[in-house]
Amino acid sequence: MPPQEVTSDVVPLIQRSSLDEVINAGEDIDDSNVTHGLVHGFVEFNDKLIEAEVDTGEIQPKFSWKKLWKYTGPGFLMSIAYLDPGNLEADLQSGAAAGYSLLWLLLYAHIAGLLIQILSARCGVVTGKHLAQLIKIYYSRPVSIVLWLFTEIAIIGSDIQEIVGTAIAIKILFGLPLWVGTMLTAMDTFTFMLLQNYGVRKLEAFFMALIALMAVCFWIEMFQSEPNVGGIVKGMLIPTVPSSAVVQAVAMIGAVIMPHNLYLHSALVMTRKTDHSSKAKLKEANFYFSIESTMALFCSYLINMAIVVVFAQVFYIPSKSKALKTLPGLYDAADVLTKTLGRGARYLWALGLLSAGQSSTMTGTLAGQYVMEGYFGKIFSKSWHRVAITRGVALVPSMLVALFAVDHFDTMGELLNVLQSLCLPCALIPILKLTSSKEVMGNTFRSYNLWKYVTWSLAFTIIFFNLFLFIIYLEELPNIYVGYICGIIYFAFVLYIVILPLDGKQEVLDIDEMDGYKVMTNHSG
Repeated sequence: MPPQEVTSDVVPLIQRSSLDEVINAGEDIDDSNVTHGLVHGFVEFNDKLIEAEVDTGEIQPKFSWKKLWKYTGPGFLMSIAYLDPGNLEADLQSGAAAGYSLLWLLLYAHIAGLLIQILSARCGVVTGKHLAQLIKIYYSRPVSIVLWLFTEIAIIGSDIQEIVGTAIAIKILFGLPLWVGTMLTAMDTFTFMLLQNYGVRKLEAFFMALIALMAVCFWIEMFQSEPNVGGIVKGMLIPTVPSSAVVQAVAMIGAVIMPHNLYLHSALVMTRKTDHSSKAKLKEANFYFSIESTMALFCSYLINMAIVVVFAQVFYIPSKSKALKTLPGLYDAADVLTKTLGRGARYLWALGLLSAGQSSTMTGTLAGQYVMEGYFGKIFSKSWHRVAITRGVALVPSMLVALFAVDHFDTMGELLNVLQSLCLPCALIPILKLTSSKEVMGNTFRSYNLWKYVTWSLAFTIIFFNLFLFIIYLEELPNIYVGYICGIIYFAFVLYIVILPLDGKQEVLDIDEMDGYKVMTNHSG
């Protein structure tokens, strides 16, 4: 069969048939003209972590709802990170501390998250590799290790919130101790492994059902609280940050945009078959994934907004907001709702929290797998080993929190949201640099002027917020000098990866190393 005609500027110049001929002839491969990062999209371990299961069909010149449905799924799985227990706690505390005043910030954070998630999806679609794999290729080993460490810290931090948040929901519903709920939450590993066996579409349907359940629970509570519609609109349109809610505002940003979610989204889009020999097909995939991500994050915003509104109604008192020393947490929230909206609201809250915790722990497990094997390759011989190890990394610290720090979990949740914000630049900056690179994305799909200016402005805004957070929490550290040293090292590293050019080192395909790999067809994934 003759090689297919290349119609995209990002397609490897080694096509399947010609590569087969070279292998059979025992010749060396000349990949000197091949765009970096893309030859390896055709070479993968036999035990694949990501399968391109969903056939999106032929290219259609006009918009098609049926086509959109084929691309629907990855964005909704991605949006679960915007609905995890850490976000719910940030929402309820912002509503309790500032009323409707921070609704605009929640909206802007979702819009910023959407722009970044679109870049993440484009990265996976065009290159056929997710963020962890690309960082491994385009950054030196020491820098990659540091970036991986930041990502793992972020994953562990969010998993603590998700696992303990689920345990809190179980305690509200059934009265079980937190440590028991934490162990029961660990069982979702087996649920996740079972769902994976039924294919990605079943997995996506399960998570979308959990999102729908969250929406129903929290919107019922919002209507029960009899919100002020005019106040909601004002809070969404007029940017104000009350002096008593500055920390909650910054923590909200850290809770909404999570570092490991960029890795997750860039990998999930690879579950759709995408013909890399067709520039039009890649454009179609980017178009529909952008629409789907917009729909998913719009739903996420509506759910988060409902929680802010509920606690603005049932807890916030403008005249006393500055005198508040403690704010309700995930468990206290049930008591607040019971006193104001009745006993049924308590169980609606717990059911929504349980859905948020279960869905986010499973997607966190999935993100942990992509991160681990993206940075270090195929280090697990069986898939259940991979799931068990990545789950255990988060389960151990969560158990310690459930056993020894349960009385301080609400305060800890705020600190963990801040931690997410500090880790975010270490995922955001690489994806901005990768998607702006002609070498990685090709001329057609790399980010150009306006897109680059907007996304880099977002990155520097986040870095500025991190500097602000550092100043706030510096005074609370037991040793201020250790804080200064850690802060200097952190900001120096962030500045370093901003100015660091992509390495571009590429492993050369070696015929002698083809054992254990297979040559793939012209599809990503």
